[in-house]
Amino acid sequence: MNSVQPTSALLFSSASTRSPSARQYSAASPANTADTVKISQPARDLYAFAETQPKPAASVGSSAKAEFDTTKGSMELDIESYFAPPAGQVVNLDSIPLLLPNQQNIDALSSYISAHMPGFLADNGIPTPPANITYDTMGKIQLPADYPYAKEFKQALEDNPVIEQALRTTSALTSHMVELNKSIPFQREYAAATSQAQIEAIFAKYHYLFAANRHYDTIALNFTADGILSITHDGKSLSEA
Repeated sequence: MNSVQPTSALLFSSASTRSPSARQYSAASPANTADTVKISQPARDLYAFAETQPKPAASVGSSAKAEFDTTKGSMELDIESYFAPPAGQVVNLDSIPLLLPNQQNIDALSSYISAHMPGFLADNGIPTPPANITYDTMGKIQLPADYPYAKEFKQALEDNPVIEQALRTTSALTSHMVELNKSIPFQREYAAATSQAQIEAIFAKYHYLFAANRHYDTIALNFTADGILSITHDGKSLSEA
């Protein structure tokens, strides 16, 4: 079962996560390279042949930038910078544009995850993603019991806070949206009520929304073998939210 966290708390932790380790490369000067490196004729021929071959198409949706609805309006955000600001950067929580729980934001995060999951798996030597990911009421990740790479996958998430936060936030935003959608019929009927009797009848009809033991749908992040993400709530698609 997923717990619904306050929207204002969704991303505070993600805003202060450490950034992924950066790799620096030193390039040899052209002069030094020319003096020390000789390219054989077979290598030149192979390079010339490769240049004539079709180049692979860029991955659709692989950009880290997307348009999001936030508490500060609609804006383009770089997902990687948003979830992992530069190390040592002072974070002003009042200035953080929190993501709203709507379909646009969920779709943008899902596209990012689907585009980057194959590379994430390959970089960490993981052959396949888990069939699904859920989070318990304490926010702890849950993987299928028969997933053979659970240990490696969890370690990879620890090493890559951007993917970890993207997954966690996608689940949280979806949970918020699903639960908010449940209250829409109540809000409409309550707004249209013209008498105390009607109001009482509406509260009786939707009493489950206010129960202490209210049911919260389980949000599952489902993956194909290729790492493409789809989302369900209690086994239903989001179109049934």
